[in-house]
Amino acid sequence: MSSFTSSQSQSQNAPERATESNYEDNPEAAPALANLIPLPELHKAFTTHLNAKSIDEIIQLLSADVRLQESAAIDAQGLQGKEQVSSKLVQVCKKMGGLLQNATDEGHLMKDEVTTKSVLQLKKGMIRLTVGCSIVWFGGLIRLLILEKGATESFMIDTTPPPLQSEEEAVSEGPPSSLLEPFLVPRPPSFPPPTLTLKIQSCSNLVNAPHNLRPINPYVKVKLPSGTRHVTKVIKMNKNPTFTDAESNGCILGLCLNHSDKTKVDSYFDLQIMDWKPVKHRLLGEIRVNIGSFKVAGEEEEMEYSVNMRWRKDATGLIKLKAKVEDMELWWRGEELKARDERRRREEEQEGEGGEGGEKEAESNCVLS
Repeated sequence: MSSFTSSQSQSQNAPERATESNYEDNPEAAPALANLIPLPELHKAFTTHLNAKSIDEIIQLLSADVRLQESAAIDAQGLQGKEQVSSKLVQVCKKMGGLLQNATDEGHLMKDEVTTKSVLQLKKGMIRLTVGCSIVWFGGLIRLLILEKGATESFMIDTTPPPLQSEEEAVSEGPPSSLLEPFLVPRPPSFPPPTLTLKIQSCSNLVNAPHNLRPINPYVKVKLPSGTRHVTKVIKMNKNPTFTDAESNGCILGLCLNHSDKTKVDSYFDLQIMDWKPVKHRLLGEIRVNIGSFKVAGEEEEMEYSVNMRWRKDATGLIKLKAKVEDMELWWRGEELKARDERRRREEEQEGEGGEGGEKEAESNCVLS
């Protein structure tokens, strides 16, 4: 495994690396990227798309390891993974789409600051039905979606834990919604800290300021909300740079995922394409990448993103990279829940072998079936 490290300290033989105060127009003080959309508004966007049967828009809101449940119980039966959840939501859209009376209501933010809830009102002729909708968000993507049929006012009771006050408390108390023993998947005594592995590969179609006729000297800066950064090597005089120096252009960054300050949770990372020049460095373009779009223990993924050029609104550059997110605790939790889902499915099959009528009755009471 390559020993990539975050380049927070610059070597003496690399004066072209960026510093904290020499960016032209000072993008550090006024970031060009807008903040994430408030979670209650994202909740409204989901229910609005659900009512409109806009499945493509819904899929864009799902994280790679999203889970869909029909009950708020911690280990309730559900579906794990974006592909399976997307397929089930197609069926949910067909059943619920066009029937929601309050689809455009914003969700209520719970005290953990990552969960939103609402009780959806459905009406078809003389029939009325309620469905509780609870969403746990991660950086603007849905990590856990609960659709509970027949929800009452008690569904809106806030049972979420408040944000932890310090990292020491986070270590001592552990995750607030831990699964209880016995475990079907062996649980190690401790988990390594989550990490993000990045390898910047190339940029293309970069555009400089119109008043600047000199060649572009591009490099890429990676920024996490918690403050961790990495800066690649500068490629001199090239609008289509290829980054080949693995030691400089690859990094493994530790992720802060449990912090009292929600603005510093590493749920995304910013990529800034910069132009090096003496004294000042110029921002060419930047994008925000959601960490939830990567599987938490998957293989390295090669991604390509479009970047609007700052100095020409009609120009679009490209940046290619390889990325991998490793969060072994979240991976273990997903595997444990899938094992429990499979066990419950086998038990239900055995119980239902004697009576098909019971199966039909159970299915009529399930929103997701």
